Amino acid sequence: MDIDPDSGIGSGPVMPAGLAIFVTLMALLLGLLFNGPDILETALRQEAGWKRSLAVAAATPFATISRAVFLDEPHNFLDLATGRAPEPAPTTTLVTIVAAPPTTTPSVTTTTSGRRQVSATEPLRLFIGGDSMVGQFGPMLQNQADNTGFIDVTQVQYEFSSGLTRDDFLDWPARLQQVIAQQNPDAFVLFFGGNDAQAIRIDGSWHDFGSDIWLTEYRERVRGLMAELTEAGRDVYWMGMPVVRSADFQEKVDVMNEIYRTEAANFERVTYVDSTPVFTGPDGGFSEYLTDDEGDLVDMRLNDGIHLTTSGGIRLAKVTLGIIADNWGLP
Repeated sequence: MDIDPDSGIGSGPVMPAGLAIFVTLMALLLGLLFNGPDILETALRQEAGWKRSLAVAAATPFATISRAVFLDEPHNFLDLATGRAPEPAPTTTLVTIVAAPPTTTPSVTTTTSGRRQVSATEPLRLFIGGDSMVGQFGPMLQNQADNTGFIDVTQVQYEFSSGLTRDDFLDWPARLQQVIAQQNPDAFVLFFGGNDAQAIRIDGSWHDFGSDIWLTEYRERVRGLMAELTEAGRDVYWMGMPVVRSADFQEKVDVMNEIYRTEAANFERVTYVDSTPVFTGPDGGFSEYLTDDEGDLVDMRLNDGIHLTTSGGIRLAKVTLGIIADNWGLP
């Protein structure tokens, strides 16, 4: 059938098949580059095994190039603008955000022994570190601590895929020894558990979460880190995991929190900060929104049902700072 050239039917440029494939591949490549760091983080969080190794190997080049030429910055900006991603540790004082403190009081194990006198001229030196749970909490605690005039936060460090389970990714005990040598903090605020409910490697063999070997090894790692820091004359504020949305993950959180709590009780200078009552909803379980003292509902948790929003970070930071101030006699 002939096509009338004046009708417009069948007219217009047609992209050759080869060019269409090229454009599609380029779009896919750009997508991988723009999202390279996120893809790598997802790969790193996978359970140990050949699938994780393959995924990490495939994602690493894209993440490296993306960061090198700053292609990840637009994605990071959008995440931060919407408040759905942990903020980077600040290099300057954060803007003060005022929020009402929670009406619940966490259970703690405290001590008053072995602490030096703190003043405005000789402030308490505080390091804040851990896994991705520190993301929103750490900067908010730094902000509030700085405003006291009696606390100097030496650093806020959080590594997304790290923890005490995956020492192959980051050896936290070794890292904190470096912190002591380089920063000489009086106290540590540590937050782990967001990435620890997975297989653990011992002498080259992997053992599933919750197995007898896993429980023994993880407890020893927690105890060892507490001993390492307290023997160096430091206070430790060990954060418990908050209640989470997933019932399955909550069972794992309960296991880890029990280890943190019972091990902290063995050390005079370790304070276990129980964040569960800080974020428990009216029904005694998980609640993404909680009321402040004015009765307004505030979004406290990210969509994953695990991590904190900025408001959640402020809420927990107020509680933690209050405990530190009480222990050290700060005004």
